[in-house]
Amino acid sequence: MKNIQVKRHDGNYFYKATDVFSEGMASDIATEAYEWISKNRKDIYSEVYPPETSISSYELLKDDPFWSVFYKELKKHILKYCEVTGIDSSLVSISGSWMTKVDDIEIPKKHSKDSLRRRLNQHNTFGNMHSHEDKQIGIVYYAKNPDPKFGTLVKLSENKIFKNDGEVNSLLIFNPQLYHTAVYPTLEDIQNNGERITIVLDCVM
Repeated sequence: MKNIQVKRHDGNYFYKATDVFSEGMASDIATEAYEWISKNRKDIYSEVYPPETSISSYELLKDDPFWSVFYKELKKHILKYCEVTGIDSSLVSISGSWMTKVDDIEIPKKHSKDSLRRRLNQHNTFGNMHSHEDKQIGIVYYAKNPDPKFGTLVKLSENKIFKNDGEVNSLLIFNPQLYHTAVYPTLEDIQNNGERITIVLDCVM
């Protein structure tokens, strides 16, 4: 059963839903996302690594029998977010979606496991703060996570941060124009409890 919570901080809404899909569907999403990223990964030098990032996914997958169910469910939550925030949902459209993965990997003939491990160990959470300046609605779906503490941080002001825990099979909707960053697991966390996989979606008005 879905559990929805909405928090408001400094005029900004944070919409969270847990148990978004059935247990079986959630497991399949994690598996399918892992495969999609592995086969459709962007070059690591064209993105900030970590994480591994897939090519843009929505246009390629929106009519796929499996992924269409996923995106249909996310659209329902977008409508609910619009109701809460007073946004006219008729003006909202999906502008893009991609998938990310943080894992203990190597990319044959391109990046050794040791070199990617060094980059993961050198990652600075606050150094990766960024915003999606021309987007009004952002969604993060947590498909797999070694621990909920590896969620998302959102900067509200110079000295105030909103932290969202990333429970598996949960999602967060917020204004991505706010500076934000993922909280990534360490190599030890990944080796002990598995990789972190998210599916991200942006909307414009």
